[in-house]
Amino acid sequence: MGRTVFYVGGFEAIGGIEAFLFDLLTSLPTHGTKRSMLVWANDLPALHGIEQAGTEVLRTPLRWGCRFGLPDRMLFARFGKRLQDADRIVFAKIPPRAIFERIVRTARARRPEPAELVFVTPYRPREMWPDGMPDYIVQGLDRILVQSSEFADDLRQMGFSGAVDLVPYIPPPAATTPVAAPREDRSFRLGFLGRFVAQKNLFYLLDIVAALQPGAIELHMFGSGGDEGALREAAGKRGLPVTFHGAVPREAVPATIDSCDAFINPSVSEGQCLVAFEVLSRGRPFIATPVGAIPEILGKGRLGVTIPLDDATRAAAIVRAFLEEWNEGDWRAGDIATTYAGAYPRAEIISDYEKLL
Repeated sequence: MGRTVFYVGGFEAIGGIEAFLFDLLTSLPTHGTKRSMLVWANDLPALHGIEQAGTEVLRTPLRWGCRFGLPDRMLFARFGKRLQDADRIVFAKIPPRAIFERIVRTARARRPEPAELVFVTPYRPREMWPDGMPDYIVQGLDRILVQSSEFADDLRQMGFSGAVDLVPYIPPPAATTPVAAPREDRSFRLGFLGRFVAQKNLFYLLDIVAALQPGAIELHMFGSGGDEGALREAAGKRGLPVTFHGAVPREAVPATIDSCDAFINPSVSEGQCLVAFEVLSRGRPFIATPVGAIPEILGKGRLGVTIPLDDATRAAAIVRAFLEEWNEGDWRAGDIATTYAGAYPRAEIISDYEKLL
């Protein structure tokens, strides 16, 4: 029986790569391999779910000193010996260089064969490494799993010569009977679901809302994060039609999505963007900036529209055109869910991961 170790490092309560890991490790069959996951994190329900599904979770609680790599150093010091027995080491996040290079040496020294070192990209490579992929990562990894053909192109341009496999994150199942929210007695509800952090570009989203005609939409924001206070203050001062709903537990995401007519994501950087999958699985169109895998996702059919990263006036014009199409009866929930299900067959994707990992 083989052993696969997932070296994750920091594991957050809310995050796309964490949601991916939960979906992956609770979906893969347990026969044929032993799985361990190394994380520094609080005692989170997601980790218990992963453990109950058959993956050994090895955790340390230290979360301060990230700038100096202290949490990863403690994690490696305590559980690094587990890596010596691994046939495959999977990184969801690249640890600090000193730790990564020690893991590479451990993997290369394994006998009779070295362990395979695999990385699952959390963001588009050129967005992660705008100055180029560091040589120690290029030379240390054997295989990289990407969620978009453009990600693969980035890696080749950066000099990575190992194996590159295109496999999306595990998609949620499409709703068989998508709920179409009634709109006769209210404005169009545009939602945002995610973290309130700089990467999500949410002050730009407020600029877009301000550029739309009064009464055209209501913006409903679901999530939390460091920018929440400033966003609330900015929306209030500008008199924008924004409602803040707070963080949403994962089990409540489908109902949250059903409560809105469409969702918007103005991020400056993304990977697969699991929120896009969650939105489309409920038959809701997705409006987003063309970062990460989003262009490829929206290129699979009539699933949504893209907006520019830094032009609120033009973005608002695109949203207005979208609203006109919506009011004419386009963007039907059933069509969106069906297109999404055909583009991202869940069972086949889980099978791909089983073969690769």
